[in-house]
Amino acid sequence: MLGAKPLMKGRLMTVLTSTRPDRRAAGDSGFTLIELLVVIAMIALLTAILIPALNIAKQQAGSSVCLSNEKQVVLAWMMYAEDNDYRLCGPMTGIPGSPRFDWVGPPRDLMTGAAKTSNFVAEEEIRGIETGTLFPYYKNAKLMNCPTDKRWVRTPTYPGYGGTGGYRTYSLPYHLGAPASELTSRYGAAAGSDRIVRITEIRNPASTYVLVEENDNRDYNMDAWAFDPYKFILIDTIAVFHNNITMFGYADGHSAKKTWDDPRTQRWSNEIRNGTRYPDMTGLSDADNVDIRWLATHYPRRH
Repeated sequence: MLGAKPLMKGRLMTVLTSTRPDRRAAGDSGFTLIELLVVIAMIALLTAILIPALNIAKQQAGSSVCLSNEKQVVLAWMMYAEDNDYRLCGPMTGIPGSPRFDWVGPPRDLMTGAAKTSNFVAEEEIRGIETGTLFPYYKNAKLMNCPTDKRWVRTPTYPGYGGTGGYRTYSLPYHLGAPASELTSRYGAAAGSDRIVRITEIRNPASTYVLVEENDNRDYNMDAWAFDPYKFILIDTIAVFHNNITMFGYADGHSAKKTWDDPRTQRWSNEIRNGTRYPDMTGLSDADNVDIRWLATHYPRRH
């Protein structure tokens, strides 16, 4: 009997132990508050690291497509000249005439086909592109849009023309076959002798740009791209959809990136990209700006 108590005590302890919750095991099945906060902080840190990297990758992919688009359009531009006694197609958007000066047409009503200058949408601008002189040589209106150019999905900053912000990204400079009256009225009498009519008049095709990535946040990049190489004034804008880089197509058929160096160029272009500059039409004028000098040096005109 003396040994019965310890035995009973042992059995009682066994029963109590088997019925008591195992707090250690229960604690291992979930997160503590501190562990949860650590996990959240790690996710936030990884997100902060990955999102900029993904944006850069997206922009690089867009840059590659943009360069390819420009190259194909420039090759079409060269083919047109070869088929037409080396004469250039005009850089305008609304002057058909004879010879034709409109390499692309203005937006066209989807129902009637009539030209439109206001209240247009991307589909109507595409239809206008397809009526242009050059279209039979590249046959894909999507080549006219850089994938990073999203103006066509928003309302333009300057409502004078209406419609969306523009679908066509690329423009030709005025000196490439625009009517002589357009050049002289815009740049003065000296511009008339600098007008290029035939592709053979371009002296340094490998270093002379003919296709410009433009961002007019008012409308659809109407008419040609305006730059004054005499007074060093950047009148129309250059697009900086690729982080301070603009794409150019050259007269020999290649395309390349141009990184801007002067902070004034960067600031002015980014203001327009973000929709805050127009209707300020003063342009960017500074002969000491290295970017303006570069644009003037490589501008297509007869020197």
